[in-house]
Amino acid sequence: MNRRLSNRLGALALGAAALGACSSASSGPAVDVISTGTECSPATTAFTAGSTRFRVVNKGSEATELYVTTTAGKVVGEVENVGPGTSRTLVADLSAGEYRLTCKPGQTGDGIRRTITVTG
Repeated sequence: MNRRLSNRLGALALGAAALGACSSASSGPAVDVISTGTECSPATTAFTAGSTRFRVVNKGSEATELYVTTTAGKVVGEVENVGPGTSRTLVADLSAGEYRLTCKPGQTGDGIRRTITVTG
């Protein structure tokens, strides 16, 4: 194998490894957030800074949405149209601070809010 081809293959392998490392940050287990017509209940409210996966599980009778926002109301991430009996995953990159999870049963109104804390 000539040296030029060997260098290209080595660069390709390094690039593939880097991509794998990037995607693995969001491929870990997700924290379940149960949404019903009256609740928005995350399995935990304490998180470590970084890429965080939230799996909204709709146990209600209407489609729902899940938002992750700063306490000032800036949307960090959202997932919409989660049908009854289904789930969807939202990945958000969170730095240290307080945030709000908001479930919107029926996809209307102000929703049901839960404060979460991110450290580190």
